[in-house]
Amino acid sequence: MSSSTSRTIVALLAGVVLAAVVALAANAAFGRGTPPTPEPSKPPVAAPSTPPSEEPSEQPSAQPSEPPADGPTKIALENLTGHDVWVELDDETGSVVDAQSGTPGDGMSVRWFDVKVENIDADTLRVVWVGLARNEVISLGVSTVDSKLRLRFVQDGPPAYSDAMGLDRILELTFDQPVRAEDVLTSVQESLDTQD
Repeated sequence: MSSSTSRTIVALLAGVVLAAVVALAANAAFGRGTPPTPEPSKPPVAAPSTPPSEEPSEQPSAQPSEPPADGPTKIALENLTGHDVWVELDDETGSVVDAQSGTPGDGMSVRWFDVKVENIDADTLRVVWVGLARNEVISLGVSTVDSKLRLRFVQDGPPAYSDAMGLDRILELTFDQPVRAEDVLTSVQESLDTQD
């Protein structure tokens, strides 16, 4: 075999190897061509060494049957990201008889630090505001100012100079008497020290 034929074969082999390397790199970069890794099998669960007791448990239930007489009430809010989002409701008026989460859509239906209040019925308000997609505990104070109902939220806002997108938070509040959405005063603050 001549040296020119040998060089031609070596050049062809080098080209094939180079093409294979480029194809593998492209597949890795775009996530194609790699077979999924199978999940490891789970070990068998051992049977309990003692049979379960037939007697009822003495442990208390996870949810109290009645809200505590003093202190704020905590309400879990539904959210699309699955974060733990709670409202701590401190009702100074004693007029809130029920508070529960509404079901938010995706995105923001109000701007940062704005609150939308609308009547569901004569005694119930739907309150919509915006929060970050993260675990959070939001404070809500319910009070009266000049004979008007006031809802004052305290929560972190978006980082300064950012275009952070938020998600709707929805709370439905039922009162012991009729309340008109247009008569409700609202504010969202980043701390209790902020004047509004």
